[in-house]
Amino acid sequence: MGPGLASTASDNDPSGIAAYSLAGAQFGYDMLWLCVLSYPSMVAFQLIASRIAVLTGKGLTTNMREHYARIYFYLAVARFLIANVFNIAADTVAMGVAASLLWHGSVPVFAALGTAVSIVLQLTVRYPRYASLLKWLTLSLFAYAAVVIVLHVSWQTLVWNSLVPHVRWTDHYFSMLLAIIGTTISPYLLFSQATQQLEELRLDKQHERTAEYHRLLEQQFRKTRKDTLIRTALSNSAGLVIIAAAAATLYAHGHGLENIEDAARVLEPVARGYAAQVLALAFIGTALLALPPLAGSAAHSIASVLRSDDKQLENRRITRALLFVMMLGGTLGVALICAHVEPLRLLYWGAVVNGSTATPVMFMLVLLSTKRSAVGDLSAHWVLRCLCWLATAAAMAALVCLFVLERMR
Repeated sequence: MGPGLASTASDNDPSGIAAYSLAGAQFGYDMLWLCVLSYPSMVAFQLIASRIAVLTGKGLTTNMREHYARIYFYLAVARFLIANVFNIAADTVAMGVAASLLWHGSVPVFAALGTAVSIVLQLTVRYPRYASLLKWLTLSLFAYAAVVIVLHVSWQTLVWNSLVPHVRWTDHYFSMLLAIIGTTISPYLLFSQATQQLEELRLDKQHERTAEYHRLLEQQFRKTRKDTLIRTALSNSAGLVIIAAAAATLYAHGHGLENIEDAARVLEPVARGYAAQVLALAFIGTALLALPPLAGSAAHSIASVLRSDDKQLENRRITRALLFVMMLGGTLGVALICAHVEPLRLLYWGAVVNGSTATPVMFMLVLLSTKRSAVGDLSAHWVLRCLCWLATAAAMAALVCLFVLERMR
């Protein structure tokens, strides 16, 4: 109920909830396997990201700057700026829609206020305290599990579809597959987790050859492995029950999912007349928890372009970059609402953009874990690397299949 709940919520922001709901409403139980079979690769990516950060004492963007050609580094920064700003816009729109469901006001005004509140909280409250309060709003995610239980969904159906891939050779299926990849193996979470590891572990690099240094290092790796296994299991379980709940309600009765009101209908078997309010609380809580790592990872990427040994100057640059990213994302979100873009569509495409642009960053991250200039003799275990390569290849294959099927249509 501590970091696990906060991590589950930040991993499944409004974009993730929308993508999972659409997957269940349109494909039934056929995409449950992604939540289960992606688990080993998700764990592997997080462990590699944490390992690189701890061993080098630097964030992932700084490592990419030092160990890759400038063009690849700039591409990674551009990827973060584009995908994260779009995700921030989608999450601010979700907060606006959620606040409108609760208090019946203007969605653009609520979205702008939500952006302002998030900025103030990020600049004035430490994230652990911030998350310890907001995580209780995300208890509403358990309502999806309650729907699966109340509707007596067959456990045989859940197990079979969770373990056996069901592929439909359509462009829409592969677009949805990329959306699920974008909301499960989220690069921004990998980069923010690496930064968090650096904040938690302050080891003196001058004593790295001592036995005490290696003991503390191994202790940190064990703790990271344990936490990652638990957090990722909770996060993927949340995605699985959202897909299953949407399949058991909307897909089973032939109802489509066209807007936020339809998404709220998934929760009606347990929330009855308060389904919209329960979904609104989930949107607000998960959005406020996801915005700091979204904006923070993008801000670190932008600030790393202008490297400085002056810690205070670097912190000021990160702060200014964070403000820029949040304001740009918030402004884009308000503009899209005013242009009458359907919020559910915006949330879905936020996940698709994340999944479509994740492959290069995944590729660079795995290569970085093998570079002796970065991690020395302590490169990541071959099993971790194989799992990461498998996920990277799957994401690339999905992108290629989507491109080919769209051209054939």
